[in-house]
Amino acid sequence: MEAIILVGGLGTRLRPLTKTIPKPLLPIANVPMVERMIRHLPEELDTIILAVNYGLEQMLEHFKKTNVGRKVIIVPEDEPLGTGGAMKNCEKYITGTTAVFNGDVISSIDLEKMIEFHKSRNAKGTLALWEVENPNRFGVVEYVNEEILKFQEKPPEGEELSNLINAGTYLLEPEIIKMIPKNQKVSIERDIYPKIVGNGLYGMPFTGYFIDAGTPQSYLDANFKLIEPNEHDDGIQKMKGHVQVHESSKVVDSIIGPNVIIGPNAFIEKSVISDSVILSDCKIYGATIKKSIIGPDVSLNHDTENTVIAPEGEKIF
Repeated sequence: MEAIILVGGLGTRLRPLTKTIPKPLLPIANVPMVERMIRHLPEELDTIILAVNYGLEQMLEHFKKTNVGRKVIIVPEDEPLGTGGAMKNCEKYITGTTAVFNGDVISSIDLEKMIEFHKSRNAKGTLALWEVENPNRFGVVEYVNEEILKFQEKPPEGEELSNLINAGTYLLEPEIIKMIPKNQKVSIERDIYPKIVGNGLYGMPFTGYFIDAGTPQSYLDANFKLIEPNEHDDGIQKMKGHVQVHESSKVVDSIIGPNVIIGPNAFIEKSVISDSVILSDCKIYGATIKKSIIGPDVSLNHDTENTVIAPEGEKIF
C-alpha cells in the first residue's frame, strides 16, 4: 500500500530556519520531521511517495543515506501545484487505496483503525477529523452518520455546522486521484472533496493530539509533545522537567528545563535554558534562553526569548 506525503511547501512561517533546511528535514525531538512520520506508519504502508518542490536536493541526499525500512520514491514538483496537483504527479505510482498526509502534521491518529474504517464503509475517501474549541478560525465539515456532507470555511459564530476540522490525513481510492486535472494548480480540499460530499466521502474523528508544526510556536509544541527524556546529565547543574540531550552534546554548569531538546554536537556552558529547542552544532555560553529555537550551527552569548535564531538571521514570534 502506498502513502503520499506532501512535503513541497516553502516553510515560510518557519524562516529563517527553512532558508537552508527544508521544513520536512527539521528535527522533531532530534529526528527529521518526515522521517519520524514514515517510521511510525503501519507496516502495510510499504511504499512512501514524497511530493517535493523546495529542498529537492537535500531530500534526495537524506534518503540516499537513510534507511527507513521501506521503499521511498521522491517525485519532484517543478512548480507548486497545490495539494491536488502534487497528488496527481504521484498517480503513476499508485496501485490502490492510498494514504495521504500533510507533511507538517504531527498527530496521534491510529492509521490501522482508519484503514479498517475506510475499507469497511467501502469509502471513496476518508478524512481524519479533529475537534476544535473555536471553529470560526477554520474550515469545518458537516458530519452526519459518519459521512461528510458539506464543507464550511471559517463560519460566523453561531452558524457552525460542527466543530470538526480536516486534520490533514486522508485515505483515497484511485478514482479520487483520477478526478484531479493534470498540470494544473489544484486544491484537493477546495476543488475535489466538495464534488464528492454525500457520495462516499467519510470522516473519522480521533482524539489525542494534533499539531500543525508549521509555525515557531507549533514547532516547539510538537517537539515538547514527542520529547524523549533521557539521563544525559553529565555536567548539568540542574535538570528540571522533561529534557532530551543528544549523546554527542555536552552541557556544563547550566540549568536545563523544563521542556528542552538539545540536538547533536552542541556545547552549552553557564546557561539557563527552558521551553526551547537547540539544534545541532550550537555553541551557547552565558545565555538565558526561553521559548526559542536556536540553530543549527549558531554561536550565542546573549539572552533571548520567543525568538528563532539561525545562521541566516533571526525572528521574534
